[in-house]
Amino acid sequence: MGRLILLFISVIVATLFTINAFWLQLNGHSIIDIINRLPLLFAPANYVYYIWFIVFIFLFLWVYNYLKLRRTDLIISNLQTMLFLVAVILQIASLWSWHSEYFVLSAVILLIQVIVLFALYYTYPLKKELFTIRMPIALFFSWSTFLLILNCSYLLVDLQWSGFGISYALWAVIIMTLGTAIALHLRYHHFDIVFPIVFIWCYIGIAVQNGLDELLVTTAALFLAGVMIVGVFLIKKNPVHLK
Repeated sequence: MGRLILLFISVIVATLFTINAFWLQLNGHSIIDIINRLPLLFAPANYVYYIWFIVFIFLFLWVYNYLKLRRTDLIISNLQTMLFLVAVILQIASLWSWHSEYFVLSAVILLIQVIVLFALYYTYPLKKELFTIRMPIALFFSWSTFLLILNCSYLLVDLQWSGFGISYALWAVIIMTLGTAIALHLRYHHFDIVFPIVFIWCYIGIAVQNGLDELLVTTAALFLAGVMIVGVFLIKKNPVHLK
């Protein structure tokens, strides 16, 4: 029961801190304000960030599901509890670093957070009975992965990286293609529909943000979103232990 209390408190703290950071102007400005300072082609429209509310709703449901499972063999392990708590601490540290405009430090912390979340994600076997407690972690992991890519893209633009002579628009397409490859890999090998759905949401937001001003980026974002939609519905790998 103590582990569940820790999880519940950590989700509350993460929710309050994240909402404050993204919308209530921690240190006089919000994360969205900082992102919009630069002409970042990979940045989605502002409404995309409301996915945080969905993430935290599912994390609260995740804790609630574990509460119902507390007297079964499916109760959360000490390792899973530790990994989640570390991920929350890293998230808060990354957001604080971003608001303090330590963008390199924020990117490094966020990278570690994504690695920790992947380790947590990997502790859940591909079993039907674990889907409801695996899905919130998949949602948290996929959204954090997108934020890591966005963070690194912002950092490179902020540092005025030359891009080896390649235009920012083409780099945005390359980065989106890489994100699509990761999403489809997890869709096939981990039977995960959540990861590509999150990236579809983000890519549509990128298309909305760029509109007709950057047709290459907008077209690529919509095309790759379509590829992932097809992947969600047509990739049918079904591991033996899911049958």
